[in-house]
Amino acid sequence: MKWYVGLSNTGHDPALAIIDPDGRVAFAEATERFVQVKRAWGILPDLAAHLEHAIAHVDFDPARDQIEVCTSWSTTHKRPKDELTNPLMARHMLDSLYDYQGCQFNNIGASFRLLELTDQPIEVRRFEHHACHAATGVYFSSAEDAVCLVIDGEGETGAISEYAVSGRRLKRRWRAWNAGASLGLYYGWLTLRCGFDGIKGEEWKVMGLAAFGEVRDDLVAELSRVLAFENHRPVNRDDEEISAILSEVETRIAHATRTPQEPIMQAADLAASGQYVYGRFADNLIAGCMKHEPSSLILTGGCALNSSYNGTVMQRFGLDQVDIPPCPADDGNAIGAALLAWCEDQDAPIARSDRSPYLGSSPNPAKIAACIEASAPHFKVSEAGENSANLVARKLAEGQIIGVMRGRAEFGPRALGNRSILADPRPAGMKDKINRLVKGREAYRPFAPVIPEDRLADWFETPQPTPYMSKTLRWRPDKLTQIPAVAHADDTGRAQSVTPELYPWLHDVLVAFEAETGVPIILNTSLNIMGKPIVHSVEDTVAMLMTTGLDAILLGDTLIEKASR
Repeated sequence: MKWYVGLSNTGHDPALAIIDPDGRVAFAEATERFVQVKRAWGILPDLAAHLEHAIAHVDFDPARDQIEVCTSWSTTHKRPKDELTNPLMARHMLDSLYDYQGCQFNNIGASFRLLELTDQPIEVRRFEHHACHAATGVYFSSAEDAVCLVIDGEGETGAISEYAVSGRRLKRRWRAWNAGASLGLYYGWLTLRCGFDGIKGEEWKVMGLAAFGEVRDDLVAELSRVLAFENHRPVNRDDEEISAILSEVETRIAHATRTPQEPIMQAADLAASGQYVYGRFADNLIAGCMKHEPSSLILTGGCALNSSYNGTVMQRFGLDQVDIPPCPADDGNAIGAALLAWCEDQDAPIARSDRSPYLGSSPNPAKIAACIEASAPHFKVSEAGENSANLVARKLAEGQIIGVMRGRAEFGPRALGNRSILADPRPAGMKDKINRLVKGREAYRPFAPVIPEDRLADWFETPQPTPYMSKTLRWRPDKLTQIPAVAHADDTGRAQSVTPELYPWLHDVLVAFEAETGVPIILNTSLNIMGKPIVHSVEDTVAMLMTTGLDAILLGDTLIEKASR
């Protein structure tokens, strides 16, 4: 049998994925989770310890099976220094990015030999960056035929690609050839102007801040000059022209920007205007796609994490379906690279998956048992078994904030129930309490509502499936007072819609919570503190209980509560 190991190796957000002989994902995990370093800049995606950990989760036998190693970047060398001139990204960032990428290219394969996973020389199969994005998008979509639009920072030859999906096979229609026509780099540039850090991936903070500002005509006029479009395609401009435009724009918007030391709300109007302009740019691209396939759209690439925009697309363009994978950014390309190799070998379409995001590590049972034993004298320990959903729902209704580590970890940047912090959305002060005492992050940042998919129309004005927390929807005005902890300043919520098929345990929690409170919604945020990745180990989870305002943690189906509760 042949197994495929896909590696995301673009210098940042490395990840590895393993595709089984039937073309389905058997394991996928971002390197940042394993090493507990946010975004894991420059770290090998096939780090030996992580690769060994991943292989232990699948039925691979080196004595019986073959292994193929695949990467998510088709070129084999970093660009010469004299070509690193993109004005939308600082020179030191570009230098570092391609240095990291070159290091990853040069070392791929060593860990496979070290661990004796193969006795054959490693021949790395390299696939185009945007094709990997597109393959991942199709894997998590139910559509047979669609348009797949990839929008990110920069691939080998630009930052935007459109693919036709026919019978779950991909064919590229066109791609941009200039990274200066990049919505991803535009948003990174905007993030810096708002006083946040693009290296740390703080674009989220701009999206959240936008709700507090006003869209101003003067800022929109200036920001709209950063990119140019013609016939729904980005116009390629040379670096000299882009630099001159950026210099003028930065001077004219300087009054609305902030440094990291200045008050955050100082940049609220810039964030709102910048988000609005991003939407106009993306609208232009989608309007062109609609000429081909107006009913189903797959959005992927790093820009598909812009949930504020994503939630508006289906209604405005009259689409029947808008799918976004749980891992649209570069970590997800580990899956795409392995899928493309499998499809190439089998001459087959991309396999239809069960769409579950639970593809990562499982907590170590022995460590859970040891933790429970050590906790017994100091904490209240409740072995809930099959009743854990009901127990958690009851504790949430009583006001507890609970960290959950159970089952396999979600793949992608959003916690979707297995590595989550859950809480009651009804108390007005719950958002501030979690931001201040648990997450340690800015008070303005919102939390996500989790809701049964068949109840979306009861609570949102624009109901649509959003299983991976990738779309922001507008609440019905008459519902806002019931769930203030998950209603953002602009009366929206980045929803996770839950079905019993895809999320059985989390759906049970919602059913039980509604029985307790009359509200079928809970608050969900990732089980981490600001600046750290989502927890990876039992020890990480216990540390959060001990050092933050969490009231309890659920390890597997055992609830461990602080004595004060």
